[in-house]
Amino acid sequence: MTPPANGSSGWWMYHGDPAHTGFVSDSPINSSNAAKLQVFKELQLDGPILSTPAIVDGFIYVGIANSHGAVNSNGGAFYKIELATGTIAATFRWDILASEGDTHGFCGMGSTPAVSGGKVFFIAFNGKLYCLDQQTLSALWITDLRHADPVHNQPAANIRGMDQGNAPVAGWSSPVVIDDRLYVGVGEGENPEAFSFVYCLDTATGNVVWLFCTNPLLEGKDNQPNQLPALVVRGTPPPGFTVINSTPVTMGCSVWGGIAYDATLNRLYCPTGNPSPDGPLPCPGYSNGLLALDATTGDLVGFVQFPPESSYRPSDVDVDVGGAPTLFTDEQERRLVALGCKNGGFMTVDAKTLEIVKLRQLLPYVAGSQQEQFPAIDPHPPVDEQNELNPHVTNDVSNDAQNQNENYTGTYSTPAVHSGLRRLFLGIGGKNYDLQSAGIDGTTTPFLRAMDWGTLEDAWPMDDGNPRRYVNGRPPFYANATESGLSVPAVVNDVVLMATTQIGVYAFAADDGRLLWQDQLGQETGGFNGGYGYCMGPAVWQDYVVAGALVYGRDGGILRIYRLQE
Repeated sequence: MTPPANGSSGWWMYHGDPAHTGFVSDSPINSSNAAKLQVFKELQLDGPILSTPAIVDGFIYVGIANSHGAVNSNGGAFYKIELATGTIAATFRWDILASEGDTHGFCGMGSTPAVSGGKVFFIAFNGKLYCLDQQTLSALWITDLRHADPVHNQPAANIRGMDQGNAPVAGWSSPVVIDDRLYVGVGEGENPEAFSFVYCLDTATGNVVWLFCTNPLLEGKDNQPNQLPALVVRGTPPPGFTVINSTPVTMGCSVWGGIAYDATLNRLYCPTGNPSPDGPLPCPGYSNGLLALDATTGDLVGFVQFPPESSYRPSDVDVDVGGAPTLFTDEQERRLVALGCKNGGFMTVDAKTLEIVKLRQLLPYVAGSQQEQFPAIDPHPPVDEQNELNPHVTNDVSNDAQNQNENYTGTYSTPAVHSGLRRLFLGIGGKNYDLQSAGIDGTTTPFLRAMDWGTLEDAWPMDDGNPRRYVNGRPPFYANATESGLSVPAVVNDVVLMATTQIGVYAFAADDGRLLWQDQLGQETGGFNGGYGYCMGPAVWQDYVVAGALVYGRDGGILRIYRLQE
């Protein structure tokens, strides 16, 4: 994997590297010894962990939400933890008002930090980007990406709608660091008056180098870098920024997931969410797809949206791309981008031309049919039944254009790559507490898919049932109701590590899907169709695996360190 600028190694940013491959080869963990992973240390932290930790040079870097150490639990905390002892080496805390949290009531952070050049970078739910000293976790600079921050050349006051009770813009996107530049997305799709931006900042100062608004500002014209909608400008902006006084084509289009970077093309690949107002695909603007920008200038390279046929049902709306893109080079030496969507669609895209190479639906269809859906997958009840628990509806009702609804059972995950096997691994399933759907139909759908990277067909052995299901890995596949793969997988040599909402961590053989090892971090809180609990994915460094979670009890947060035992 690509090391950070300071030469250190490890899982130093989201999904391991700027291309988000999720692959680790400099570890002794493999399919012959994965069963020897054991709990080495366990820490109870003072709030839930909503992200994958980073691990660099023998230390874990991880943040929490709603820290009980903050005033009224409205704030966050960030920890540096020594792997070899489980000792907390340094802590950084911040308090905020409850009104400054994200739309879900989270007040700390939910992103994976990037550790590079002796600094630690992360964005929090209050819209602020933090740069801390790697050794001491003392603040070096803090840039506000919600309010205008003239000191850091940040001119956008992206606060419209907050005075009416709408959610403030927040930071979910894990930053990517390339040399002296940092890239991150900020937005809020639940606030119809909020804008969304991709920011490039100088890592030494926190000053904005350029920004790109992901809301089209002029009908029939693409946005340019450093164009500011007049609605976010207070006074005269700094030199280099242009104010556009117009009614935007659409709002929303937030970048929730991590931004991937390709060094050969010097491009950023940004996943975008649904527009506001929303509707079925195709949608207006830079929504529900992949936005490519020049990393140096912020110039738009192109955009590709998930096509309508990628949705499991024609009535699917709110089809955010919640995970991050993954870049890989296939056997034809093509650079490809792999990306999944909440509607269950998954595609590979030519990184240079942005043409869709392959497209598949991750959710199963009735065997022998031409895309006949299973009624229990992605149900869309009529409007007057949408507050009922676990409604049973027919395909005709779910597919009715008048019953538009969110697909809770697609993917929020980021692919991991195994180049030797030419495979992609991806989690399936969403939030496990919705009334209408528990995030996955566990009897038909595995919480992890293994796909051939060329055809996108299932790569693990399958039976001849209806639908076809993986032969190996049962249980846990198809065994535990509501257990979804909301998290991101990691591939270490010939092992695939995956975490779930129930709240388990598993190791599968990358070649055939055999279960090699498992552990449960805690219990869900319970409620509705499933429960409420998360483990957003494991991180790997040498012979260690680290995973954090939101669990029932114990202040909601637990961090578990596993180590390979000889």
